[in-house]
Amino acid sequence: MDSVGELGLDTRIRLQMAINRAFTPGAPIDSRDLFAGRRTQVDKLLNVIFQRGTHAVLFGERGVGKTSLANTIFDFLIYNGLTSYSRARVNCAEGISFAEMWRSLFRQLTYEDESRETLTLDMALPEGQIHSEDIRETFQLLNDPTIIIIDEVDRIGDAGVRIALADTIKTLSDNAIDTTFLLVGVADSVDQLIGEHVSIERAIRQVPMPRMSKSELLEVIDNGLSKCEGMSIDAAPRERIADYSQGLPSYTHLLAREAALHAVKLRRARVTMEDLDGAIKEAVDGQLETNLTLYNKAVTAARGIYFKPVLLACALADKDEKGFFYANNITQPLRIITGREIDIPAFAQHLRDFSSSRGPILERDGRRYRFIKPLMGPYVILRGLADGLIEESQLSHPPVTSTEPEQLSLRSVYDGPPIEF
Repeated sequence: MDSVGELGLDTRIRLQMAINRAFTPGAPIDSRDLFAGRRTQVDKLLNVIFQRGTHAVLFGERGVGKTSLANTIFDFLIYNGLTSYSRARVNCAEGISFAEMWRSLFRQLTYEDESRETLTLDMALPEGQIHSEDIRETFQLLNDPTIIIIDEVDRIGDAGVRIALADTIKTLSDNAIDTTFLLVGVADSVDQLIGEHVSIERAIRQVPMPRMSKSELLEVIDNGLSKCEGMSIDAAPRERIADYSQGLPSYTHLLAREAALHAVKLRRARVTMEDLDGAIKEAVDGQLETNLTLYNKAVTAARGIYFKPVLLACALADKDEKGFFYANNITQPLRIITGREIDIPAFAQHLRDFSSSRGPILERDGRRYRFIKPLMGPYVILRGLADGLIEESQLSHPPVTSTEPEQLSLRSVYDGPPIEF
């Protein structure tokens, strides 16, 4: 390996390839070797798979890694020598029919007919409309256990398809077919995801996916860099990447990748805070364009009306386990950003606008608010860092009391015109 500061061209190219394979913010993880954390959820899913007649619903916010876990659970089985399992998966889309779903799934599975010819399972389905009993009879052609992953279940808009899916779960469970359904989707509860089907409650195990802990995000960084031979990272950027990700592994992948690539570009094999600074600028300017469009719509305003500080305060506000915050949670971060004490009535209209005409970028539930897209919260913080509304050193310290405002004041960082409300 070349020494630090002397990476040759061949080494840089090799590291660039390894970095882009190890950190994949734009795609779910599909290999156990790159998967990190989520041991509780892995154990729950394995227990469901090992119990015939039981199925799992994996649900949570967008961006928390549900699809990555669904993709890699099969690898955990193979790694432990359970090679008899088969797997098929489908991504649901608006307007998908029940028949389309199952023909897609069964094209991925094979069986041997009486003449020992290998056929795909969809060839055993009847023409035209398909019913739950057709699914059960088709599965009985298989000798080995099967895992069926149905992702983005929340995109199924047709109530008839949802009911047919629930009926299929019930008939497979009642007949102890050795097949496990893994339903994946964005929701706060199982009822939101698949509806209220009392008849299948006993067959369903709920596996909620919360945001990842900081230790899990640090594991994502370490696991990824271990695939990039010779690369390492200083303690400060490692910690900050996990902090800025706010529990969302896609941001950890994005920032770790861009920071590592920045280091390699400068012919270094060690990631420093300089590289993280470069990664943040690259992320907000080039990698998150859809977020940038929504952000600009939310904060662009006539002179004298400043939405950026309020939106940044929303991103920095204390939140509950579902991402909700109240107006009074905004006052402290807003004071940090502006260097002024600002009462709720001064920014209440900003919150109403954020949840209506300006995007909307926030959703409102009574007196509570949260970002509609969970990925927007970390983006707003990264945007604030890139634009100089806040500085890294302020975010790297735990909150202190209001009796020590000099430790929190960012007045000197904000070089724009006076902030008016």
